Amino acid sequence: MTPISAALLAASLQLAPPPPQVTVIQLPAEDVSVEGRMATQAILEKLQPAYVLVRPSRFSTEEIGRCGTHEPATQDCLAQALNRGGAETGEVILAFWEADGVLHWLCVGKSVRPFSGSRQSVALGPLADLYRNGESEVLHQAAACLT
Repeated sequence: MTPISAALLAASLQLAPPPPQVTVIQLPAEDVSVEGRMATQAILEKLQPAYVLVRPSRFSTEEIGRCGTHEPATQDCLAQALNRGGAETGEVILAFWEADGVLHWLCVGKSVRPFSGSRQSVALGPLADLYRNGESEVLHQAAACLT
């Protein structure tokens, strides 16, 4: 890499907006496997710092534990629990479960959504071959769910 191209790359990185800061409150289904939990944790770690910055949560999980983890009724229950608990902007509950070997995420923020206007649910892929379509595809889907 030439000095000029290195300087251009550095300048373009400085001009890019910072990734959104998200507080993720994890809510695994009771029957999620160790592999599902590890895959979720690995994805969250790989999302940082390029896609999102994950902050620790101070939100009490007592309220949300009663909601369950499967959609669609869960979405309203989780959003209401966030509102009752005084959640701040950028706090997102990440409910995750497995169905037929596929890892599913449901991301719910205040007003039944994270930052975008649609309710967010994504099937990230089979745990046996999570990255079969490429790691970047999984990371894009996960980031879209959270933001």
